[in-house]
Amino acid sequence: MDGLLLDSERLVVKCFRQATVDFDLPDMDDVVFRLIGLRQDAGEVILRKALDGRVDYQIFYNGWYAHIRDRMAQGIPLKDGVQELLKLLQDQGLPCAVATSTHTAKAREHLEIAGILPYFQTVTGGEQVQHGKPAPDIYHAAAASLGVQASNCAAFEDSDPGTNAAFASGARTVQVPDINAPAPEMHKLGHTIASDILQGARMIGLIGNQSGQL
Repeated sequence: MDGLLLDSERLVVKCFRQATVDFDLPDMDDVVFRLIGLRQDAGEVILRKALDGRVDYQIFYNGWYAHIRDRMAQGIPLKDGVQELLKLLQDQGLPCAVATSTHTAKAREHLEIAGILPYFQTVTGGEQVQHGKPAPDIYHAAAASLGVQASNCAAFEDSDPGTNAAFASGARTVQVPDINAPAPEMHKLGHTIASDILQGARMIGLIGNQSGQL
């Protein structure tokens, strides 16, 4: 969702940097990029280690999220091609689900603010599965919520952890990198890497080159 459908990762990074200024933590700039694509519990391990007791984790997180909440209340922009692709898939009668590391309620709120929640039959958040990305659990759960197998789905991701999760689930996987470029080892998976979500959908034959029809 974040970084693929919603152009929110840059906003999150900017808010993280604001929080590090608030708490006088000048050496944290690389940390936020290691959190992208991870569920909160996995990210917490990384962030606690980086904070190293200088600031209480929960106090820092609350300050960071306060900046995020204020920014998102002003609107959440979509990534290029998202609205067009969702409309094409809707016109074809293809059901869509969201599989996100974000908590379900928060994810639904952000999708609603961005104006695309009605395009999705289901939203599966990170707290609904035992193991977060890069484990495939969330993709199996999201597929099951649509009454299908993950191997019969196309999955779109931006981050490496999410892409590994989708690929491990058996879904036809398209990676559309956002802030972080794919790590060198990601190219060995043999999945599709595209510059935007529409191009990725065309590359796997989900939509046509012109009319949007298969």
